[in-house]
Amino acid sequence: MRKFATLTAAALVAGALGMAGAQAQTPLRLSVETPQGEPLNFMLRSFAEALEEEAPGAFDVEIFDGGVLGDEIAQMELVRAGQVDVVPMGSDVVEIDDHFALFDAPFFFPDAKTARTALDGELGAMYAESLLERTGLKLLAFGELGFRMITNNVRPVVVPADLDGLKLRTPGSSTRIMAFETLGAAPTPMNLGEAYLAMQQGVLDGQENPFGTIREMSFHEVQKYLSLSRHVYTPITLVMNAKTWDGLSAEEQDAVMAAAETAKEASRAQSDDNTASLLDEFKAAGMEVNEIDLAAFKEAVPPIYDEIGSIVGPDFMDKATSTIEGN
Repeated sequence: MRKFATLTAAALVAGALGMAGAQAQTPLRLSVETPQGEPLNFMLRSFAEALEEEAPGAFDVEIFDGGVLGDEIAQMELVRAGQVDVVPMGSDVVEIDDHFALFDAPFFFPDAKTARTALDGELGAMYAESLLERTGLKLLAFGELGFRMITNNVRPVVVPADLDGLKLRTPGSSTRIMAFETLGAAPTPMNLGEAYLAMQQGVLDGQENPFGTIREMSFHEVQKYLSLSRHVYTPITLVMNAKTWDGLSAEEQDAVMAAAETAKEASRAQSDDNTASLLDEFKAAGMEVNEIDLAAFKEAVPPIYDEIGSIVGPDFMDKATSTIEGN
């Protein structure tokens, strides 16, 4: 009887050791509105690839892309509810944290270097704290969609008056809509995937997006004029559900943050490549390219700043402004 008990105990120990040696992978569900190649999708996939390199076999990653789970607003609802774990967010993040209205303030960031330095420093820390407190999301990294440009099929946009009446697809960001209404346009929120057909059929006159999105969504095929407005800078805000984050081991958290850093650098490198190469591609496709009258636009934007300042709040706005001026 004693011999049987000893053997049984030994078997149990061996079984436990076998289970420990084959621990289950941690599941992670990643989702994005856009197709492969587009900057949001590119950053998410860069994160997934880097995570496998940082922690081989530790995570079971599943990616839902191309909008199979809905548009960006739906993505944000899903990650906050914990139905997906990681999403990259563009302009519509302002709908869950109005501090992000800052990114709808025209010409706030003078160049990409200034924006990146701020987001990697004090400004980024401010947003990480705000997101966690207001939305229950853990900020992983800021990638880059880049500076947005205006395209349309009616006329070149040189001065604000050229926007009068233009039906432009915008994200759902209420402050982006407000900004374009203030400048005289007719902003039309629409799912990004529906914009191509709407412009092709004349339902929309145009849209506003960075170079990478214009190319990957093939908007240059159905747009005549490209105005180099650079009116706002849009980061990619890569986030994880905070409860998912809290459930990871310290080693897993380290791997996630290292992968996010790699994805951030890859995203910014892609943005630089797009800025350097795509203008010639757009011209070759037949687009007419023009610069805007920056001074004329800056004269028109103070009412937009007043509205955005009241939404963001004076303390946050003052700290953000001093951070930018310090760079």
